[in-house]
Amino acid sequence: MGICFQDDKPKVKPIVLKPEEQAILDCKKCRDKIKNYIKRLSERQNKSREKAKELLADKQRDRAKFYLRQAKLHEAQINTHYGQLEMVEKQISQIESATNLQDIMKVLQNGNEVLKKMQDTVKLDEWEKIKDDMDELKEKDKEIGDFLREYGINQAEYDNDVNNDFEKLMNEVEGNKAKDDIKLPEVPKEEITEDKEKNAEKNKTKKKVVEA
Repeated sequence: MGICFQDDKPKVKPIVLKPEEQAILDCKKCRDKIKNYIKRLSERQNKSREKAKELLADKQRDRAKFYLRQAKLHEAQINTHYGQLEMVEKQISQIESATNLQDIMKVLQNGNEVLKKMQDTVKLDEWEKIKDDMDELKEKDKEIGDFLREYGINQAEYDNDVNNDFEKLMNEVEGNKAKDDIKLPEVPKEEITEDKEKNAEKNKTKKKVVEA
């Protein structure tokens, strides 16, 4: 009979990348490979040049030229891979830029939708009513101004008197409100009843003394 062991470890869900994220990841992997290859080519180039110097010092010109050709070949390969690296870097930059632009477009679209919903909640009739009320207030102010000018009343003095009356009215309203807020303590009815009974008893006692 076989024994089945159950794995109690929670299974980690694989991370699903978006197409643009996968493309950027692939480009970066390719970029890193190219950089590593360029690094190895540079090391080979340096070794070939050093070997060529050693052979020239030993007066082995033919072999020195061979290693120098290798160094030149490595240099050409390095330049080729630098061109590839530049293209990959450009590809990464373009994908990231397009991704950022896409995110910006989504934000703007969401913002427009929210703004549209907010505008739909405000009825045109309400805007017109507010506008009419404001126009009416402006018209009344104009009528008051025309009246003051017609009868030679100083506008500044008139406004000052209005402000003073407004302050007095506010103080009066606040004063009445403060009075209403003050509550007198309630006198317990039981104590008043007991005091009346005590006074009645005293009066009876006094009356009996006088009669005696």
